[in-house]
Amino acid sequence: LPFLPKPENLAGFVGEEQEFDPLGFSDTFDMRWLREAELKHGRVCMLATVGFFSQQYITFPGFESTPDALKAVYTAPIPAMALLLFLAGWIESSSYDGKITMLDMFEKERTPGDFNFGAGFLRGKSDKEVYDMKLKELNNGRLAMLGFSGMVHHNLVVNGPLFPLFPEGWAGPQGSWKVTGFTESFAAGAGGILK
Repeated sequence: LPFLPKPENLAGFVGEEQEFDPLGFSDTFDMRWLREAELKHGRVCMLATVGFFSQQYITFPGFESTPDALKAVYTAPIPAMALLLFLAGWIESSSYDGKITMLDMFEKERTPGDFNFGAGFLRGKSDKEVYDMKLKELNNGRLAMLGFSGMVHHNLVVNGPLFPLFPEGWAGPQGSWKVTGFTESFAAGAGGILK
């Protein structure tokens, strides 16, 4: 950003020319860890935006059809949710050989975001083409994070599914943006466990 000091620790990382670190995180934390987190969140959100959209129209066998993706977590079978959490934890811990803290995850000098998955698509490309692909992934991930946030916010405001954008008879936000309403629906969805 032109009105802020140039973040020195971005040097050598994809996207350094954008000089985007307005809060100065790169001065405090390991830049490799920050980039790893940004890439991971971006990749997850790229998948999440597709899933959030698709969930309204596609239902897996054995699952209840739920047009509002935010309410799907309450209608999914408990074993399916347990399996999802287990798989996410297993993938997270096994991809780093159990080293998931900022202090030890880069002991082997691994490049942030490189899990040797899909690297074949970069073979035979020039350094400039590889840099461009990595920059596209970074920027698309940033956009997906914003897009997913907007989709969730939309469902909270209209208190309904993503499409149609304005449900029939919707008269604007009428108390649909209540934290207490969200926690109450969570408690009800948990089978009354939290009541």
